[in-house]
Order: sequence, then C-alpha cells, then structure tokens
Amino acid sequence: MKYFVIFLKVLLVIATGVCALVFNILGCVSLIATGQAEEIEIMPIVIYWLIFSIVCFLPPVFLAMFKKYVIGGIFGGVGLICVIVLNSILNSVASELYLQLVLISAISILLAIFGNWDKITDSFDERERRKREKAPSILGGMTEEAEPVRKKGKKTAKAK
Repeated sequence: MKYFVIFLKVLLVIATGVCALVFNILGCVSLIATGQAEEIEIMPIVIYWLIFSIVCFLPPVFLAMFKKYVIGGIFGGVGLICVIVLNSILNSVASELYLQLVLISAISILLAIFGNWDKITDSFDERERRKREKAPSILGGMTEEAEPVRKKGKKTAKAK
C-alpha cells in the first residue's frame, strides 16, 4: 500500500504540473493576455476557470507532501464540482483544456482513501473488537464468559 501511495503522489505532482499549471493556469493567462477571451466573450468564465484551478488543484499537491490526504481529497472533490459546473457553462467548448482536472481530482480523492487506509482498517478492527467485549449484566454485575464446551464421554480427573 505504501508504494501505491507513493505512486499516486508522483502521478499527482506530474498531472498537476502538466495539466493544472501549463494547460489551465498558463492557458487562462494567455487567453486573457492575447485578448481572445474578450473576443469570444468568455472573460468571466476564464477568470472563474483561473481561480478554481489555482485554489482547487495546487493545494492538494502540497497537502499530499505533508500527508494531509483527507484535506487534499476535499480540495479535489470541490475541484471536481467546479469542473462539472465549468463544463455545463461552456457546453464542452475547449473541454480538452480543463477536463484533465477530473484526473487530478480523481487522483487526490484516491490518495485520500489509500493514504489513510491503515486508519480506515484500524477503525473497522476497533469496531469488531468492541462488539466482542463483555456486555454489562442488567442485574448489576458483569456477565461471565461462557466456559468452553467439553465433549461428553470423556471423564476428567478431579484433583483431590
């Protein structure tokens, strides 16, 4: 599991470096700088795209390096919702630029699950252990554990 988490971290860094930084952040800046966003009249959408790319996809990388997987997964989930909203606003125009963020969201959510896998399984084990504990008696004391059942037909020697 440890190596899979390391693999997911490396994949998250590469995907964020290529998809989020190059395609999204620099892509939005180039659309704004060249004036193409004003010509197509999508300037508010491009600004929304730039903001959620910075806020939702850069922090999970740093949080993964500090082993704060759950918070990074939350950022990834919020980013996934933002991508879905952006896809519905743009009606699949230039979807090749921002739909890679779905990959980054999926990686950060998987990292949140598998990075805390030991804690998840420990909580299940703890729950099972609590079920096996002795229950208090309704008469006031603790119930006694049942004695093991002995096979009939064997006689046990009693100590005198």
